[in-house]
Amino acid sequence: MIFLPILALVFALSPGTTAEPVHAKPTPEKPARAAKAEAKKRVITLEEAYDRVLATDQSIRTAYYGVRRANLLPWSALARLGPSLTGNASYTGSQRRNTTEIAGLEGPVTTRENSHDRYAGFTLVQPLFDPTVAPAYRYGKLAAQAARLQYRFTVRETLFGVAQAYYNVLKLQSLVEINQQTVDLAKEQLGQAQNRFEVGDVARLDVIRAEASMEEARNNLIQTQGTLEINLDILSNILNYGGKTDFVLAEPPEAADPQTAIEGALEKAFSLREDYKISAIAVDQEKARRQEILAGYAPRVSAQASTQWTNSSGSGSGERQVTTGVLSVQLPFLTGGQREIDLRAAGHLIEESKLQLENAGKTIEADTRNAWIQVRTAREAIEALRAQVEAATKNYEDVQSFYETGASTSLDVQVALRELNNSRALLSNELYNYQIALRDLERAQALFEDARVKKKAAATP
Repeated sequence: MIFLPILALVFALSPGTTAEPVHAKPTPEKPARAAKAEAKKRVITLEEAYDRVLATDQSIRTAYYGVRRANLLPWSALARLGPSLTGNASYTGSQRRNTTEIAGLEGPVTTRENSHDRYAGFTLVQPLFDPTVAPAYRYGKLAAQAARLQYRFTVRETLFGVAQAYYNVLKLQSLVEINQQTVDLAKEQLGQAQNRFEVGDVARLDVIRAEASMEEARNNLIQTQGTLEINLDILSNILNYGGKTDFVLAEPPEAADPQTAIEGALEKAFSLREDYKISAIAVDQEKARRQEILAGYAPRVSAQASTQWTNSSGSGSGERQVTTGVLSVQLPFLTGGQREIDLRAAGHLIEESKLQLENAGKTIEADTRNAWIQVRTAREAIEALRAQVEAATKNYEDVQSFYETGASTSLDVQVALRELNNSRALLSNELYNYQIALRDLERAQALFEDARVKKKAAATP
């Protein structure tokens, strides 16, 4: 594993003669209950984290429904040529009251006449030719294609987010261990200073400096532990564990460094990145939308058939059935200028989408170059930091030995301990950053977890 050199250096740190700290409390053994709780924690591998997020992540699910919606757009365009059947019915009732004067009769004579009209009918309309169908269908197919690419892009980016959060927790766990070991070394140094002060070899200032160094180490440990808890919560949230952090992470296998040239990385990024393909499709979508507006100038042809039944009583009573057939051609000559406005707006949208494609290319190039540089920088930094840790370890051992013989001061020991802790922390950070950078370079080239992405996308209709 990549951290074995660090552990070997830690265990190599054993100053020649160390006295038991006078004021430092001995570290109590972990209670049995805490040990059992630690043993019951789930062990999660990075592969299991990937599977978990693929099954539960909300953004992936949202992108899935985006694909389902986009798949309906081509059918929506074809539906314009589908027949439509409408039915209607009505009933009208009336009462007429007539009052007349008749000679020889006392008073007027009133008569009432009731009548009703019943109406029912069906109308069938079948479009025969609609010039907007073809461009609308093309737009729908492009939208469905873009939605599928967006789904793959979302899956890949989500998986990389899991990897980042996973490695951030591992990084902080390593820092907690390093800071805890630094606290232990600071306690030993405090014990030595206290013992030498009691026999009169050093001044009280040495004890004060050792105490300050130990408290500084404890503060670093507390701060790192708090940051670790925050990052555990972040990972728990990503994995949809509801804030539960009763799990431990297994160390993943090291990712291989492909030593890819920047030119090859850029070529793969532009040929494989889903977001770049989506931007290119957006240009074709706007062109299809403009074609749909242009098609609105062409005539539309439709056939219509209707049957109506009428039943009336009273004057003009009787039943009647009327069946009609109509073949109509619609040719819009004037629409108040709205169509021309839409056409001009569509032209502007095409130019905007072309500019967005150029910006997407610039973003992808910068993203890929940055990831490639991060890998190269981490690779070279690790070599330098390993040499730095080795030198800092040897320096601390020498200064500690010199302090025991009075050849160095307590300030020298504190500085050496601080340098050792910093170098070990930097190396641990860089080792994990290197693993993240390797995966980030794969993400930039649309190669990260490609098998999982393709499998997930294949299960989407």
